[in-house]
Amino acid sequence: MEKKARILVVDDEDIVIKSTIRTLQKNDYEIEYVYSGESALAMIEKDPYDLVITDLMMPGINGIEVIKKIKADHPDTTVVMFTGFATVESAREALKLGAFDYVPKPFTPDELREVVKNALASREKSSDSRMLDLMAIVSHELKSPTSVIHTTAETLHRGYFGNLDPEQQKIVESILRNCSYLEDIIRNYLDLSKMEMDGLASFQEKINLVDDVVLPVIQVPENMNNMKKMEIRTNFAEKPAIQGDPNLLKIVITNLVNNAIKYGSPETPIDIALEKSGTAYTFSIRNEGVGISQEDIENKLFRKFSRLKQKGTEGVKGSGLGLYMCKKIIEKHGGKIWVDSEPGKWVKFSFSLPGEA
Repeated sequence: MEKKARILVVDDEDIVIKSTIRTLQKNDYEIEYVYSGESALAMIEKDPYDLVITDLMMPGINGIEVIKKIKADHPDTTVVMFTGFATVESAREALKLGAFDYVPKPFTPDELREVVKNALASREKSSDSRMLDLMAIVSHELKSPTSVIHTTAETLHRGYFGNLDPEQQKIVESILRNCSYLEDIIRNYLDLSKMEMDGLASFQEKINLVDDVVLPVIQVPENMNNMKKMEIRTNFAEKPAIQGDPNLLKIVITNLVNNAIKYGSPETPIDIALEKSGTAYTFSIRNEGVGISQEDIENKLFRKFSRLKQKGTEGVKGSGLGLYMCKKIIEKHGGKIWVDSEPGKWVKFSFSLPGEA
């Protein structure tokens, strides 16, 4: 069950307290209230809150002092200021001390709801960023030893140290599958931490989509000489010049190529094409294999941490982040991504990007 946001309202006017509770109670928050700064600090010390909404002018300890104390002792608590004295000076002082925002009195319900929603959203974003930083550190540390295990297991599987009996082959194949799964997670968490999804900058670099993005990914030995012996065939009708970030677009191509190998049938081709469609350019990658049902395409694909359960892919694992990141990156470049499939036979992922203006 999702944890409710805990909010403490601090104001010496009963009408403000009641109005605030009435405005916010439909949002399923856990709301408590007090009438003085002294009482607020005592409550916070006993049990910290996610958000404190405090008045600026109160008898005794005023709102500025409340903010100072909260930020000194509970820096993770978000604070919003009520003020009937919405001057530039008071607002500037409150924000400088660490308040997230202020709500001028009198306020409308929509004004209050909007500020509270944004304040709580900022906490979630901050938490996500810290988690991504931690995942990136852990993933980076795991990257090298996982690659060593994978390379060693692949050497055994290819018979460079002698032929394996059927039971030994099974064990080594299991190691290889799990290494691929770990490498998928490591790569995607590292990529996700670099991207900082909501803050991607505008793309000003002129690049060649084939030479700077697609070919460097295809020509990686693990892809060209993949374990399933799937030939990668290319048909580049165009070599478009676009405005984009080559590193982010390589994330897209890497995920799509890895998926084509991972979910494709052994010894079948992977067809990659790039052609012009009006003023845009369309990249596509097609492989034969289990395909994807229309229901999954409509309801699960491209969603964060979404994993498809398909017959024939029971032993294949993934992080559930790859296609989500692909969609975000393509959309940030002003394009779109989609999929066509015949379940049990083939699947084709495509994305389009605008050409250089």
